[in-house]
Amino acid sequence: MNLTALLIVAGLIVGGAIGWVTAPQPSTVDVGPLHIQAAGGDSGNGSTTTVTSGNNGINVNVSSNSPFDNRGERTLIFAVIGAVIGAAAGYAGSRTRKA
Repeated sequence: MNLTALLIVAGLIVGGAIGWVTAPQPSTVDVGPLHIQAAGGDSGNGSTTTVTSGNNGINVNVSSNSPFDNRGERTLIFAVIGAVIGAAAGYAGSRTRKA
């Protein structure tokens, strides 16, 4: 396996791990039989609030959320960024080895 491929795989793994670990966690509060969960809203772009009582639920979505608020999308974005950085570092490393 050459250096570029190794750095691309490493970038995918490290970027995905960073995206997964740094994703915002939803806030949850239990008030009697109600379970209230709020996600997003820190960046001012919008938020989602879900209130659940028994088997019924009410979902209130205010404005639009960023793709960085969703843990899966955030992980994918960070993994792609890590792979691009790994590819650039591998390309630069292979160019300096040949010279």
